[in-house]
Amino acid sequence: MKKYIFVYLSFALLVTNILSAQIVNGKVWYSISMEDFYKRKAKKGKAPELQRMFRMTADAAKNAQLKLVFENRQSVFQHQKGLSISDVKELDGFVKSLVAKGVYYTNLAKNTQLMQTSYEGKEYNVKSKIEKQDWTLTQEQKQIGKFLCYKAILEKEIAGRNREIIAWYAPEIPVSFGPVDYVGNLPGLILELKLPIATYTASKIELNPKNGVTIDWPTDIETMTKEAYKKEGDKVKEQLNSGW
Repeated sequence: MKKYIFVYLSFALLVTNILSAQIVNGKVWYSISMEDFYKRKAKKGKAPELQRMFRMTADAAKNAQLKLVFENRQSVFQHQKGLSISDVKELDGFVKSLVAKGVYYTNLAKNTQLMQTSYEGKEYNVKSKIEKQDWTLTQEQKQIGKFLCYKAILEKEIAGRNREIIAWYAPEIPVSFGPVDYVGNLPGLILELKLPIATYTASKIELNPKNGVTIDWPTDIETMTKEAYKKEGDKVKEQLNSGW
């Protein structure tokens, strides 16, 4: 009996691998929740004005939708074009910048990511190598849509504090992509990503769409390294702190 069970499981795994190997491109839409962020802030007894601002931020985030498009070893992740998430222009831009600082282009074959963002009214491509992340893979499971996902945990320093990042990835979709810069490290597509600021959850998944997927990397915008971009940001912080 054990022999037959082993043969059955081996066959099932083989079929899954064959089907997974046929996934060459796709599109994923992510919804955003900032409720955990709001609750943490609310517990600290902030002034009513700050509490109201945090509540407005979390409510606006509910209207945000981000899209991941992938093709073989490349992907692009960005806000849904033309989608406004708040009637207040400043709040719209603020919330969008919290959950995605720009448009993220990933090339796993070259181990490279470009973040297309704006600085002082000018657009830049911020180029960086995909960082090796020491994820802990667990056997904990949950269903997201029709896909069985596994939990992975990452300890990471963010803003000087150690934080726990949680990802739920789907081995059935064997591409190492996910929201923002969480790419290239997990054996499956991230369908849910919990960061300190927000949780990204796949609300719609389209695999091997009929019209296919095309990803065009931007080439007509000035490119700087991640280190240079950080230096420019540090300069701005210094100017603001000095009252300039």
